[in-house]
Amino acid sequence: MPDALRTHLATQLEATVARRSHDEILYSVPPAARGIQPDRLPEGYLLWQILEHMRICQADCFRFCTDSDYTVPMWPDDYWPDAVAPPSDDAWNHSLNAFQQDLRLIKELVNDAPVDSAGEIPHAAAVREQEGDTSYHGLTYADEIVAIADHNAYHLGQFGMVRRLLGVWPPVPTEPPAWAA
Repeated sequence: MPDALRTHLATQLEATVARRSHDEILYSVPPAARGIQPDRLPEGYLLWQILEHMRICQADCFRFCTDSDYTVPMWPDDYWPDAVAPPSDDAWNHSLNAFQQDLRLIKELVNDAPVDSAGEIPHAAAVREQEGDTSYHGLTYADEIVAIADHNAYHLGQFGMVRRLLGVWPPVPTEPPAWAA
């Protein structure tokens, strides 16, 4: 794959040109704000729901790229958390850490020389055939990586907006979590 495409895909995953970094947006959310619905916003705009949805979708797209035995989860049930608030601080931290770890793995995939990011994912056509017209997955690695970047950017914008409406923006400086290092 040309280096220019790798660079472009990696830049899209960071996407800090038009917005703040995902580290800053997700960083230092007070526990009391994680499951609060701002006034006049519909369900699905709680910080926990957005974070978990991003984590689940990003992991799903990565699995689609790398797992030849991939099966399609059920929409929308398998893509959103059941709870509106994290059950514990550990659950919140696990979600943040998993999101960051999966993002690192995706970046490694982008930079993996043997992987042709412009090329077709070997099992993509078979999965799409099983999904029929409801498919949201692309055929190439680049399709999926761009979808991850686009989806993350969309929901990070929501996350930042909700933080502002809840009065927990900008992040209060504290010790950065391990995933922000």
